[in-house]
This record gives sequence, structure tokens and C-alpha cells, in this order.
Amino acid sequence: MKEISALLLASAAFAAFVLCPRMVGMGVVISRVKGVDPVLAVVIGAFLSVPLVVAMALVLLRFGEVWALALAVATDLLAAGLVGVFEWRMAAQVLVIAFFIWVGIAVSRALFG
Repeated sequence: MKEISALLLASAAFAAFVLCPRMVGMGVVISRVKGVDPVLAVVIGAFLSVPLVVAMALVLLRFGEVWALALAVATDLLAAGLVGVFEWRMAAQVLVIAFFIWVGIAVSRALFG
């Protein structure tokens, strides 16, 4: 019973974490670009994202932060391509953002262990 309650608590914490401004904002932006209902797009997208979230967790656990960050970049570029708004300038911006995230991870690890 203790394991189940711990799992439910961890799952609820993850569910709260997933609701971040970036995800919600991208859901709305993508819905506007494609002219679809944002609530339906977010709900269906959440279900479709489950395998990607699992893949990200497995990549992080098996290969580390750099490969997980590379997968995140790849999925950002894939999303832009699926919506039909991919631009090389945007790809460069995503890479710059990923670089600063990687630097943040390195600095945080150096400062706090």
C-alpha cells in the first residue's frame, strides 16, 4: 500500500509539473495556427505524448542529460514541422536555448553537487 500511495503522489506531482506555461502556450499557438479547438488539441496531444514522455524518461535514465536534451530539441523541431512552421532561424534559436539549458545543468551540478 505504501508503494501505491508513493506512486500516486509522484504521479500527481508530475501531473502538476506538466502544466507549465510553455506547454499551455504552445498548445494554444499550435491550435491557432491549425485553426482547431485548443482544448481538444491539448487533450488529444496529451494522450499522444505519453510514449514520447516515456521515451524521454528512458533516454534520460540510460544515456543522461545531453541525449535527453537532444531528444527534446528533435521533438521541438518535429512539432514545428508537423504544424508547418519550421524555419532554420527557429531551429537555431532552439539550439541556442538548448545550449543554455545544458550550461545551466552543468553550473547547477558544479555549485550544488
